[in-house]
Amino acid sequence: MIASRIRCAVLGLALVACADKAPKTAKLSDALPHLPLPPQASFVDRTGGPDALQITVRSPARADVVEAYYRKVFTSGRWRLVNDAKDAEGATVLFAQQDGPPLWVRIQNAEDGRGSLVELSGAVMPPGAAPGVAPNAAPGAVPGAAAGEDTASEKRSS
Repeated sequence: MIASRIRCAVLGLALVACADKAPKTAKLSDALPHLPLPPQASFVDRTGGPDALQITVRSPARADVVEAYYRKVFTSGRWRLVNDAKDAEGATVLFAQQDGPPLWVRIQNAEDGRGSLVELSGAVMPPGAAPGVAPNAAPGAVPGAAAGEDTASEKRSS
């Protein structure tokens, strides 16, 4: 009886040791080191993998106010606004570069009609990569967009 319990315990430990480890998520400091948050942001969600990270926040400000905030941030200081478009769902998608990882910002009205939701996506830059260039992405591309999907159909003028 004791021998079978010992075998079960050893087998259990072996299974735990062999189990797949949870996938690594990119560090905030690597993917989004200079993260401009919208007015009065509150955390909603964090998703990602080893090379990218997406943070979703909620702001009590309307989407048009948040859009104006990001356009101002991305046209001064360390940032350069590269693309300003609407996606298929009507959300505003901004792509900005800096001397470091690029940043994609998707802004939409909150479903409950109060404020807005903002998705901030960044990519970990491989060592030696040119600053401000998105790894494996065309300039202005939206992370996760299907190939050939028109995400810049309503390009805005600066």
